[in-house]
Order: sequence, then C-alpha cells, then structure tokens
Amino acid sequence: MPASHLSAAVAPAADDRNINSSVPDPGRCHERTAEHLIRLHGSQSSSYFALQPDCRHFLSPGLGLVPYVPVKVLGQRVNVVPTRPLAGAQSMGRLLQAFEQSVPGPSLYVGVDQSLLGPLGELGYDATVMGTEFSVDLTRFSLRGKAMKQLRHARNLDRRCRIEVREQCGDEVNWHKVAGISERWRLGKAVKERELGLLTRPPVFADEWGVRKFYAYVEGELAGYVFFDPWYRHHELAGYCANILRASPEMNRLGVLDHIILQAASQFRDEGVPELSLGIAPLHGVRHCPGDRPGLRRLQNILYRYGNRLYAFQPLAYHKSRYRGRETPWFVCARELGSTRLVATLMKGTGLLALP
Repeated sequence: MPASHLSAAVAPAADDRNINSSVPDPGRCHERTAEHLIRLHGSQSSSYFALQPDCRHFLSPGLGLVPYVPVKVLGQRVNVVPTRPLAGAQSMGRLLQAFEQSVPGPSLYVGVDQSLLGPLGELGYDATVMGTEFSVDLTRFSLRGKAMKQLRHARNLDRRCRIEVREQCGDEVNWHKVAGISERWRLGKAVKERELGLLTRPPVFADEWGVRKFYAYVEGELAGYVFFDPWYRHHELAGYCANILRASPEMNRLGVLDHIILQAASQFRDEGVPELSLGIAPLHGVRHCPGDRPGLRRLQNILYRYGNRLYAFQPLAYHKSRYRGRETPWFVCARELGSTRLVATLMKGTGLLALP
C-alpha cells in the first residue's frame, strides 16, 4: 500500500487490527494508532506532541507517522513538524521522503533532536540549534551540595505550610479550579492566548492516555499542578516530560512547582522510571554547528539576550538549569524556506507575534 495522507488511509496498530474502521477527524489517524506508534517509536521526550489537537498526521503504513501543523504565513503554507517523526531508524529516511512528496508546501522541522539530522541532511535540509532540553537521570539525581540549595528549599516547602501533593485522576479533580489557575497563569505571560505553540503541548483538563497529573493543595485549596507526558523506547517507558506547569501567583513565588516536580521525581524513581525531562529552554545554548544558518543563529542570540519582555527566555533556562541535569541541543531544520519566512513561521507558530 503506497504512502498516503491520513485523510485517505489509516493503518491499523499492530495490537488492534480493527481500529481503522473510522477516522474521527480528517487528516488525523485514530488515536490508538498514534498511541501505538508513540510506544514503539516515541523516543524523544516531546513525542507526545503528535497528539496535539491542531496536529495533522501523515501515515505511511509500514514506515511510520509524521505529525505536522500547517501554518499559513506571508501568503504561503508551511508544514511545521513539532517533534521527531514516529519511525524506526531504518525507516525514517523513506518516511520523510514520502511525506515530502505527498504533502504540499515546504516543511519546517522544529525542536527535533540530533538523531533526525542525518536523514534530513540527506534530503538537503540544514540544521540550526534553537534551544536546549534539560533532563535528569533519576537513578543518580540528588539534592546534596551547595548548588542544590534552592531545590532543597522547595522540597521542604511542607515544613513551612500545610501542602500536600497528590497524583489524581479526572473524577478526583475540580476541573473548573484547574482551568481557573491556568487562565490566571497565562494572563501574566507574554503569550496569553495559548501555550508557546510548537514547543509545548496545550493542557487538557481531562484524563489522557499515559499522562501523569500531580496537584498541590495548601490548606485543602488547589495551589498548582504539573502534567507529565510519557516517552518510550521500543514499548518500554523511557521517562516523563514536565510539559504543563501552573500555579497561583503567590504559591509560585514560594516554589510550589519545584515542590511538585521533586515529589513526582521521587515517585517516578521509586517506580523505576529512568529519566525526567524538564523540556526545552528556547534559544538557550544556541551555538554554531556545521552547515547552520549564521543569520538565524545571531538573531536567536539577540532575542535571547534582549527579548525577555517578549518571552521569559532567560528565566526559563535558569529555572531548568538548577536541576543540574543533562543539556541536549534541539534543532530547527529547513530546506526550501528563506530565513525571513522561516523566522516568520516560527514567530507565528509559537504565538510570539501575530502575523498575516
């Protein structure tokens, strides 16, 4: 069966041959098919981004799945791929080629890891560092030492107030209060309409497959929460990524989000989960790599240094760096796009600027 757009065909998951009987949304595969492919090939901590509500899916049966978001900017459609496509190493090149040939418009790969640079390079794509992912090896993580003083202070928040962290399912949560904290949180941010698009997944105020949701209560009142997305290697859980973090302003200043993350990390470690990702710090650690775009690199460094009124680039990187984990570059990869349209696509797709 030839590669095809999912509005035309959907391949069944290996563990359920009947799930392709209906497609709930044209351009998207059945959710259980995507879940199966995430478990099989979702090796990047952002792999769950494939389930974003605005993502379309290109599925090539036997090869894998490419999630993408069509973004129209300056009169042209650009297909933005927000994470590593779901395919094995042997199939990735053929999947990317099928996607390029089947979906009209130039493509832009955003927030992808180094494993994709080879297959994309063979198709003529260049790669420029666009930020740094911070992650923690839970088998070695410790709060000992002077450098971890701030996190120890956050861990001991329960000594200063009556706080309790609970992992809860939907029927145990007041979603109205959860959404209210999210709304107040966003109103204090530069990007108010939604999450920083393409680089995070918007919150879902309901139970989700594989997602772990932890809530902090102070004196019985909801004070904050963190949602953790899973990622996998060959059907085995590889780790969780702290994707959504929200807190009331007064509790955020007291370190409630770090307290939740540390409580969850301790639970994950006890369960044998090997890794925790804190997600990407956009524009942090942008540096030269062979064949990159010097102009784009310089612009990103200028934005990182002077653009904190637009988005809290430096404070976010500082927050993640305090965990003293591993730092891994993520890349933006383009081929047919000029730098002006590339930057415009990123600015519109992330929601940092409103563009036609």
